[in-house]
Amino acid sequence: MASPSTGKRGFTRVVVAVDGSEVSLRAAEHAAHIAKQDGAELLALHVVPAPQFEVQGGLADNYANARRNAKKWMKEVEDMAARNGIGVKTEIVVGAYSVVDAILGYAETMKADLIVTGTRGTTPSRRILVGSVASGLVEYSGCAVLVIR
Repeated sequence: MASPSTGKRGFTRVVVAVDGSEVSLRAAEHAAHIAKQDGAELLALHVVPAPQFEVQGGLADNYANARRNAKKWMKEVEDMAARNGIGVKTEIVVGAYSVVDAILGYAETMKADLIVTGTRGTTPSRRILVGSVASGLVEYSGCAVLVIR
């Protein structure tokens, strides 16, 4: 969408996927800069996947720990946004069967025109499928995707 006064194209809603990894926090920093530059709304999302097998300590404890960690990471994103002079809306989705589908669904629901993500995250499966979330977002997204190293 072009700005009437400048003719410059810019983003209106930027979703950043955050998993607490260093690269996802770098992605959040880039997303905050883009949101500030374009006057866009910044939306930070963390997805807690449903475990693929029984977890020690039980599912409730697993999700409680995941939420606690996610809140800490979202606070870091809020601080980044504040340093950039912008606001951010944070969201935590728990129990998703597909992280990619959860991010894409959120971006679609929020009418995002950019998704920012890191190249790889902190999930245990990263040893098997490095960058599978980033790859899935690039392949299936209906909007632009920026992948940060």
